[in-house]
Amino acid sequence: MLNVFMLQWKRLIKQPLLVLLFIGLTVLFVYFMGGAQINSTVKIPVYSETLTEAELTDWIERLNKDASIIFEPTDYETAKEDIRMNEIGFALELEEDTYRILAGRQDEQLPVIEQQLNQILTEQFRLEEVRKEFPTSEIEVKDFITLLESQLVETGSAQTQYQLQILVGMAFYFSVYTILFLQISLVEEKRMGTWNRLIFSPISKTKLYLGHLSYYYLVGLVQILLSFYILTNLLGIDLGTNYLPMAAITLAFLFAIVSLGILITALVPSPQSLQVVIPIITTSMAMLSGAFWPLEIVSNRFLLFIAELMPLKHGLQGLIDAILYEPSISELLQPIGILLLMGILFMGSGINLMERVSKT
Repeated sequence: MLNVFMLQWKRLIKQPLLVLLFIGLTVLFVYFMGGAQINSTVKIPVYSETLTEAELTDWIERLNKDASIIFEPTDYETAKEDIRMNEIGFALELEEDTYRILAGRQDEQLPVIEQQLNQILTEQFRLEEVRKEFPTSEIEVKDFITLLESQLVETGSAQTQYQLQILVGMAFYFSVYTILFLQISLVEEKRMGTWNRLIFSPISKTKLYLGHLSYYYLVGLVQILLSFYILTNLLGIDLGTNYLPMAAITLAFLFAIVSLGILITALVPSPQSLQVVIPIITTSMAMLSGAFWPLEIVSNRFLLFIAELMPLKHGLQGLIDAILYEPSISELLQPIGILLLMGILFMGSGINLMERVSKT
């Protein structure tokens, strides 16, 4: 196993361009997209035709607790004209116990912002109802209001989740690219007959497969760790301290991707075919799994069903949950179990197909 493992690294040292290219792309995308996510703030004009100016100002102060979204006061005519001239995409209308979004065009951030607004305003409306129903300063009422307000602050905002999903999704996306492209060497060995000679050599098949798989696994792990290093140390993005569940999700995800690569390698007849198949599979998987945009904006049930079959979806969602909500490993058994099951199925099918091809 060790000899096979070291042989792969010697090949990488002789021809490092491919891996360096994908690692470089990962660094560039994560760094610049992360910087853009940090520095970008969404400004939303807010107006009301029923609230007084003081009441509207009070609502805006509450809404501006989240620095990622800035709410600015305006009036209906100004908001309508700005939307008509395409200077803004949408505006928020507040009333005493409800709200309405005036949208002029489709915007990828609108579903995320609407989800966050619904969360914030629903809690605030509940607080207002409690204050009106219990105007006295009873201790129980104060405790209840304090509890609701603390929950509102501590809950991870939809905007933060969207930013993490895009950044972590890009890191996972390029790691999939790297792992699958590295496995082109397996297809070349199959075509040249080298793989058959290795199969019938004194080295056991278990050591042969483990030597290759551990190499792909380690390269993917290094690339993801590098991405996380950039996010935390260079961009200052808080990924939390829930390291053990995050590591479990990441390792299970890499196992599923390496196994998927073995299955694809067994099915594809030539390196040229694999070079065509990899971008199609990788990009489609990222689009369906929510690495490019949140799945909340997808309403097609068939596409959502297909997303459940993608390891990237479960790896990405599991890692986001581990970062935002800090669950224990036992609370993440579902995504970890799904990834491990996918990996076992992919690996078993891929090795079985490769063995059949080798015998023929």
